Amino acid sequence: MRKINFNSIKSKMIIGYGSMALLIVFVVFITLSQISNIIKMGEDVLENKQPSRMYTIAMQSGVRQTNIKLQNFLLTGNDGLRQEIEEIWQKEVQPAKDSLDSLKTYWINPENIILYEKITRLAERIHQNQKGVLNEAQFGGGNVNISISDFTISSGDTIFDTYELQSWIDDQLNNQSSGENLNGNLFDENLKELSNEFDEKAGLLYSNLEEEALMVADEIFEARDKFLIIETSIVIIAIILCFILYRYARKQIKGSIDTLQDEVKILSEGNIPQTKAKTNDEFDIILEEIHTLSGNLANVKNFALEVGKGSFESDISVFNNKGDIGASLAEMRDSLKNVSEEARIRNWTNKGTAEFGDILRKYNNNISELSDRVITFMVNYLNANQGSIFIVDKAEDGNKALHLTATYAYDRKKFLEKTIQPGQGLAGQVYLEKQSIYMKELPDNYVSITSGLGKARPKSIFIVPLIANNNVYGVIEIGTFTEFTENERKFIEDIGENIASSVQSVKINERTNKLLEESQQMTEQMRSQEEEMRQNMEELQATQEEMERAQKENNERLIAMEKSGMAYVEFTPQGDIINANKTFTDLFGYTVEEMKGRHHRIFVSEQYANSDDYHTFWKNLRAGKIQSGIFERFRKNGQKIKIKGTYTVLRNHNDEITKIIKFAFDVSEIYQKLDLLEKEKDTLIQQLNELENKIKSSGNDEMQELKSYQKELKESLIEKLRNTESELKASIEKQRRDLGIS
Repeated sequence: MRKINFNSIKSKMIIGYGSMALLIVFVVFITLSQISNIIKMGEDVLENKQPSRMYTIAMQSGVRQTNIKLQNFLLTGNDGLRQEIEEIWQKEVQPAKDSLDSLKTYWINPENIILYEKITRLAERIHQNQKGVLNEAQFGGGNVNISISDFTISSGDTIFDTYELQSWIDDQLNNQSSGENLNGNLFDENLKELSNEFDEKAGLLYSNLEEEALMVADEIFEARDKFLIIETSIVIIAIILCFILYRYARKQIKGSIDTLQDEVKILSEGNIPQTKAKTNDEFDIILEEIHTLSGNLANVKNFALEVGKGSFESDISVFNNKGDIGASLAEMRDSLKNVSEEARIRNWTNKGTAEFGDILRKYNNNISELSDRVITFMVNYLNANQGSIFIVDKAEDGNKALHLTATYAYDRKKFLEKTIQPGQGLAGQVYLEKQSIYMKELPDNYVSITSGLGKARPKSIFIVPLIANNNVYGVIEIGTFTEFTENERKFIEDIGENIASSVQSVKINERTNKLLEESQQMTEQMRSQEEEMRQNMEELQATQEEMERAQKENNERLIAMEKSGMAYVEFTPQGDIINANKTFTDLFGYTVEEMKGRHHRIFVSEQYANSDDYHTFWKNLRAGKIQSGIFERFRKNGQKIKIKGTYTVLRNHNDEITKIIKFAFDVSEIYQKLDLLEKEKDTLIQQLNELENKIKSSGNDEMQELKSYQKELKESLIEKLRNTESELKASIEKQRRDLGIS
């Protein structure tokens, strides 16, 4: 059996808190017993006594209602009241009786049970007598009139006693029906005495049950007071006991903490404790962990020394490589190892790039030699086993193809056909997709390496497109018995860009040399053509001078047109306004900014803009048909004007209509004068006719001379009017000719 250490904190805590637990259990036991007793008494009130009182009142109320309904029936003879009386017995009295039957078993006072049995028998007798009265009732007597407002006690919102109301109703029935209604005495003879006795017994039962409920309530309050006194005493004792236990435990624990603090202080100063202290309690576990920590810190010291020497493969384990410190130190060692590896890879990449750059600079004049040097260097530097390089060039049919320019350690059978079409095989697919392909599982018949030991199939192959400026200049393919690392694949892809740039440069040099030869051949031809070109230049210069003169004349013509007052506007072929001169903007009241981008329909009426004639008008313009004539248009303020205008088109060098131009004059004033003259002529003729009619109607001889004068005057005025009209028309025609109006 394990020996109990009474000096340990655990034992002390068990003893202290065990005592507290027993005290708490005792308190809980007393509390639960008191609460249980109070709850039991409360349940007796709520579930027995209070419902018993309620159902007693309900039963009494139901019997009273049946009596009132019966009296009403005896007065009125309403057969519907028979059913209502029976429903009250079935739905109110009987359920209340059933509930009391189930509750009476919990009643303590036998007197209450006896009273209930009496009430039950009285209720049954009342029910039977009511049935007899209903059967004996006769009707045919006088009328009985009872109004509840005549009840002297009722006034306003007064609540009156039901016994007094029932007595008042009985008196009214006796007084009013003694000699008039045949049923007046049936209720008094058969039911009044039983009903009064029933009310008396039911009231007594209700009072007894209420008194018992009050007694139980007093017991509940008494138990509550006792419970509070006991609980308060126990809490005071518990507080005193807790204080004593606290003082004792504090003294014992402080000694152990002091010992622990001494050990931690040694560690905080950067030293490792040499001895192992003990406290003979649970703090010994912490001290053991501190001693373990000391050992791990010694390992940290040794670990730091090894890492400082660059030994990343040391098997020294700190905290078993677990926890924050152990994992961090292990991660630090791995990170330093990775940094060292990355530095090695970076140096390897930089060295390879530099050596490869020397090759590209040295052999940048010949594609074949450059390809051979490149593939040899790549296979050897990567410790690969085979490789090939394809360069893009034109095939015999004139289309682009991949031509094998160099190989290394490849079986010759695979490359009997040295030209690959785009999309043919893996190399052709890489050329089309511009994406590298890395394969680890190769078909048995794909490729093999020939050596003195025989033939072997490589384990992996890497095919890379040679891309520069988004153009593919070739494909490089390298195979190995092992697998390419990610860094090696990236190195090959980066070198591929340099190879592509070099191939591009070599091709440019070759093309430049070829062009140089062709240039030399063409020099003589150019010399012979120089004289001809000089002559052409003189002709072009003369033509240019002529065009400049024509352009100047056009500009002067446009300036003269602007000064002449001619309105000018430009439209797109769809009718949107592009530009207009000042004469046009002044004529229509718009600014150029207000008109730009808007359609020509702003100058016409809405009815005309929606008509077929308007759509045909623009359709003809878009077809290149010039439109001329007198047009009715509207200014910005809505004023209608008439203009003489011509719509013409401008075409580009492809004979496409780019603009529609309109030239116009305002002829509104001319037409207004013409209309005014016509109106004056009609008015004058009408007045002369009226004067002539008046003279004719007079019939006097002395009016003959006046008539003769009127006739001469009329003929003279008409002649003069005709001359004036002719002169005006001639003037209008002259203005039209001046403006070019036909």
